[in-house]
Amino acid sequence: MSTAMSKAESNALVVSYDVLGTHVELDLDFVKKYLVRGRAELVSNQELVFFMNTCRQQKLNPLVQGEVYLIKYSKDDPAQMVVGKDAYLRRAFDHPDYLFKNDGITVQRGNEIIQKEGCCLYPGETLVGGWCRVTFMRNGKERTAFKEVAFAEYNKGKANWNSKPATMINKVAVSQCVRDAFPKDYEGVYSEDEMIASGAIPAEYRELDDPKPEEPAQEEDDPAISQEQRQQLFKAAQANFGKDKGNAVVKSIIEEMGLTSTTGMKMSTYNKVVERLVEICTAHKAELEAEDGTKNDGAAEE
Repeated sequence: MSTAMSKAESNALVVSYDVLGTHVELDLDFVKKYLVRGRAELVSNQELVFFMNTCRQQKLNPLVQGEVYLIKYSKDDPAQMVVGKDAYLRRAFDHPDYLFKNDGITVQRGNEIIQKEGCCLYPGETLVGGWCRVTFMRNGKERTAFKEVAFAEYNKGKANWNSKPATMINKVAVSQCVRDAFPKDYEGVYSEDEMIASGAIPAEYRELDDPKPEEPAQEEDDPAISQEQRQQLFKAAQANFGKDKGNAVVKSIIEEMGLTSTTGMKMSTYNKVVERLVEICTAHKAELEAEDGTKNDGAAEE
């Protein structure tokens, strides 16, 4: 019996949702072609569906460069869903219950073990590990999550772990601590640094792509966007600013990219435009909330 998925079945598996005013629509073919790093041909339909549904559930936007993607490098291992470090930490910082965090590294100085803030390793100090403490509210009370991780346990002696060991082990501690503080918001998602550190993906995974000495694939690797994607871009802007101003916002972003229109726009440029639009929409939303707060204060005084 054939396990191939029919076109009708593939089209039925479409995930559609909104993130910060941007409409995101994912299907199996799009994810497999543009959002898999490593060996896309090894990713199963089940893994693609899990990725799409997790993006929808966690309100992640894979159309923003580096925010979330899928890695598959071996047929013997499952695909891994990875969230870029900026998006990963932003989820914690934007959480309404988040208060603040303290983090740093653990070092041995002589016979003394010291937890210090920051990632600067002084002469005479030996790196022992990393730590993080996140303070947040839960059920009306202030709570604290704490994680400390051992450098020896995570160091694989590769890539950034050789050149920036203190920074790398600190990132692992921070990633684990924010997940401990907000488990529901991080269910099924991990930062790239955390995945590499744990050995779930190799630090040099990009080298596992099939080498293609000829260069014909550049057009396929960075294709022009579709008419539907152009429409989604303008709809997202119009939903936040209205039709005329929304169109003007998109036009200004396009001009920032050195273009005069979206015609023929490449996917790599489109991702940057979407990312910039999300930034502008977020700032606009914050301004509106501030104005509402000022009006409410004035009404209360009257």
